[in-house]
Amino acid sequence: MALLKPPPDGVAIRMYRVGHGDCFLLAFHSDASGRPFYVLIDCGYKPGSTKFVHEKKPSDIVKHIADATNRTIDLFIVTHEHQDHVNGISPHFHDFTIKRAWFAWTEDPTDDLANDLRRRHRDQLVGLLGARNALALAAADPDNDPTVQRLNGLLGLEWGGEDENPSAVLAAAGDPQKSVNKRSMKLVKDKASEHGPNRVRFLRPGIGPEVIPGTNGVRFYVLGPPRDEKLIEDEDPVGAEAFPSTHSNPFSFSAAAQSGLEQTPSPFAPKYWAVKETSEHYVAFYGSPGTGVNDSDGIEALKDAEWRRIDEAWLHAAEGLALKLNTGINNTSLVLAFELPKSRKVLLFVGDAQRGNWASWANQTWDDQGHEVTAKDILARTVLYKVGHHGSHNATLAGNPEDPHPNLSWMGIGQYSHEFTAMITAVNSWAEGQKPPWHHPLRSIKDVLLRKAQGRVFQTDEEISRQPEGMSDSEWQRFQKSATFEELFFDYQLFDK
Repeated sequence: MALLKPPPDGVAIRMYRVGHGDCFLLAFHSDASGRPFYVLIDCGYKPGSTKFVHEKKPSDIVKHIADATNRTIDLFIVTHEHQDHVNGISPHFHDFTIKRAWFAWTEDPTDDLANDLRRRHRDQLVGLLGARNALALAAADPDNDPTVQRLNGLLGLEWGGEDENPSAVLAAAGDPQKSVNKRSMKLVKDKASEHGPNRVRFLRPGIGPEVIPGTNGVRFYVLGPPRDEKLIEDEDPVGAEAFPSTHSNPFSFSAAAQSGLEQTPSPFAPKYWAVKETSEHYVAFYGSPGTGVNDSDGIEALKDAEWRRIDEAWLHAAEGLALKLNTGINNTSLVLAFELPKSRKVLLFVGDAQRGNWASWANQTWDDQGHEVTAKDILARTVLYKVGHHGSHNATLAGNPEDPHPNLSWMGIGQYSHEFTAMITAVNSWAEGQKPPWHHPLRSIKDVLLRKAQGRVFQTDEEISRQPEGMSDSEWQRFQKSATFEELFFDYQLFDK
């Protein structure tokens, strides 16, 4: 197989169909060598999701990356430490050359705030793992117990691994430093460090514009993650920032902890929302007719109702703790804007950045040789948007161009609008099959992206085989020349003119 090469005047973006997860290979022109300059952004997936796309294994995709780059990655970028972004690294990249590596400041071992955040996260993780293992021992059938399985899935985000059923791995695990996620991060750092000092960078918001060393002038800006704990924990859109949805928010702490609740907009914080007596949560913890509630009035629970057994009740709260553990991790995503040297078009990669990360961009400016650059300017020039967190409800904000908060309408403005393209790393049929279901992508977000991009929306489990409604014949022909749809990947070419 031939190397991935950029077009004569532009960049090639390869979106690997690794499953429900992120893996992007970018080919820029180099500064002198003539060989393409390769940037790999993340490599991970959710176990079990790949088979909904094709019959290949994730290891086949890594072999494809090896052939496309001659096993040499000039710059490896890890957006954040979650399974579906890094679990494909540790098992498969040992024989790659990695010349540079970039991480968010939250991974910097010399940063006091980063160290404090990681310490607290580790303490919570170890405690939660113990609770999960105790709950598994108490369950009659842990492999089919819904609470145990939900915990497995949430802990899997932190632990990594390629196993579709992580029960055995999690039961035996004890040291987070030995997790697949940690080993993957360490592998990238160690390999980059072999090429000399300063080859591993921990990037803070506000850095840039800087030329990526080794490219022909491609520059980058760092937008996130914010250095503010409150913003890191700020996950859910507020008011008009949210795209409309008939679903509860399956990835917010309160909604998932109350899985099965029918929610309606409320002026109160989620922790004050009422629990309906018909919800799964209410039934599990307070009983129901025929399973512990006095049938005469449907209110008073019998004295032997299972929920009264306090020795097990605290363990069921572990599900809520697991979701709290994940609070903020997506907001530690490294957010980068790549700027092409001639046209100044922008490629925006946001990882899984959620509301607090987005909100922080509005308060930043960058100095470009005496000219002030704002986030609104960078987003206006964005012609490629890697959609945040698989198109979930809280990782793309709605709004209008005049709004003070960054939002989708800020992207691809004016002369850049006719090229705006989006890439969604989602396997919808797999995601909707989770319990509770993950609405990835949220239909209302997908619809707006399709309209804004005139159909130029790539999604892992879909192919664009016919001309999208609203796209002109000339635009469709141009798109067909720039896009390639293969079993393992989608390719897209952007031109620097």
